[in-house]
Amino acid sequence: MKKYIFPLAISLVLLAACTSKIDFSAPSITVPKVNPTTDLIISELATAINTYTGPTGAKDRNHYVELWNGTANTLDLSQYAIGYYAVTDTGTHSPWSFPAGNYFILGGSLAAYKAYVIASPIADTSVLKGDTTWGTTSTASSAASSPLQLSGNSAIALLKKDAAGTYSLGGVNYDLLDVFCSPLVSRLAYQGTQSSRNNIFWAIGDTTADTRNRTFKRKPSATGPESDWNISNASGNSQWEVSGNKLWDYSNVGLPTVN
Repeated sequence: MKKYIFPLAISLVLLAACTSKIDFSAPSITVPKVNPTTDLIISELATAINTYTGPTGAKDRNHYVELWNGTANTLDLSQYAIGYYAVTDTGTHSPWSFPAGNYFILGGSLAAYKAYVIASPIADTSVLKGDTTWGTTSTASSAASSPLQLSGNSAIALLKKDAAGTYSLGGVNYDLLDVFCSPLVSRLAYQGTQSSRNNIFWAIGDTTADTRNRTFKRKPSATGPESDWNISNASGNSQWEVSGNKLWDYSNVGLPTVN
């Protein structure tokens, strides 16, 4: 029995040394908090009258509208639609209207805390990954005010089915849920070099800069849809962040909005 005492003692010492230095606990991970909302919202889009040269060398106008489901539930997208309204002057205030061709009925479902991207069919897919496409395939200036060309003079509406709704899309009633810009709000006229595509745009918050070539992202402080552009774009309290001129940012397209 004695011949086992020394090896046993050595083993106990080594075991004690090991257990005192190895930490088997899991590392602490900080998970970003996604932006909760009460319903589907317009969370991001890009306007462009000038072209973006992507990694493939192609010159495209990467127009898109991103929607964000910040609720805790899967949403039935067939209850929603996207509407498009292009203005032609700075001062005429017109009610929203969505003739055939200027709205897009959504379909499928969207899981909680996920984004859904509607992209122009002529966008560069190497930089812009969309879930679906909608709109003209023409690159002509004459098509600059057709869906889904976002040339700075185009207002976007997110609509939701409502039996008492104001807008009939394909015989089904909808109502406004959320908007980006509005034909009911005055615009600005660009004073610099004129474009053959568009020279009219809305101001974002307190800015009066040319908003025709930028990425717009909804701030995490937006907790739900807002159908009144004067509220979601209130001076000094706009819910929108604006990129620099021609500094389009596609890094967050389709990804969660985080605080």
